[in-house]
Amino acid sequence: MFEFNDSDSDSSVATEPKEPALHRPDPTTYRASEPSAVARRGRLAMNATPKAIHPIYFPVKYFCERVLALGALVIVAPVILILVILVRATSKGPGIYRQERVGLGRKSFDVFKLRTMYQDAEADGRAKWSQKGDPRITPLGRFLRRTHLDELPQLWNVVIGDMSLTGPRPERPSICEKLKQHIPNYYARTEVKPGITGLAQINLEPDCTIDDVRRKQCLDLHYIHHANLWLDLRMLFATVLRMIGIRGSVVTRWMGLCRKHVIEAQGLQVVKMHSRREPDAIEVDLAVSGSRSSEPCCADKRLRVDRAPRPK
Repeated sequence: MFEFNDSDSDSSVATEPKEPALHRPDPTTYRASEPSAVARRGRLAMNATPKAIHPIYFPVKYFCERVLALGALVIVAPVILILVILVRATSKGPGIYRQERVGLGRKSFDVFKLRTMYQDAEADGRAKWSQKGDPRITPLGRFLRRTHLDELPQLWNVVIGDMSLTGPRPERPSICEKLKQHIPNYYARTEVKPGITGLAQINLEPDCTIDDVRRKQCLDLHYIHHANLWLDLRMLFATVLRMIGIRGSVVTRWMGLCRKHVIEAQGLQVVKMHSRREPDAIEVDLAVSGSRSSEPCCADKRLRVDRAPRPK
């Protein structure tokens, strides 16, 4: 899917230079079979290993963020404490849970979040995608997820150097191993630290299909190539707006963060935020086991792959 053949490399043209016209394909056929220039650039970008083109920016960013996160953690510590008490008072189980994720350089770490699901949400031993109206989510948990307050403990991950304020969303190791089989160069996103918020999280809805992950991979790699202070500040402010209820395309338009063209360059369809329909999908086995989490992950044992729409 991510490879194309260049007919200019045909050995028959090189061995018989006197009669190139007799051995070259018809130009019309050639143009029709070749992907467009935009598609070529997009596919090459997906396969290319992203290297931090800001060798100074990222180290400075990480240092400054650890200092900022420490100050922010001190300020919001009373809020976190109150929320922990409320979580424990409204449902059984711990107020804060930890879950193994993949970070910088593919190293694993434990991410901390406020618990938003009932303790026995995985009593059947199956991990499932969190869906709209999920009965496993507590009433308080719905509020915490909608306002992103459940992610406040991740400031501690930033302080100890496991995460960044902005960057790709960290994923579970077992799921990463499965996703790399479907997405070329998937681990390229670990060239930088994962973030509490990011360009993909602001532009797109939570993952439900393989193509959802591909879309976010596009934006994650785009961020790695184009990271700068102004972009990070806009993403942080956009996240604050989302926390107070201003969501969707309004935020991306105001902050100049819409990256629709980046996704389209990959030949992927852009799905409007908050208007996702149930996809026509086939299922791929994504068995998840051996988690150290006390909260179920947002992934089913079978991850769906988008099909092309049926002709009407």
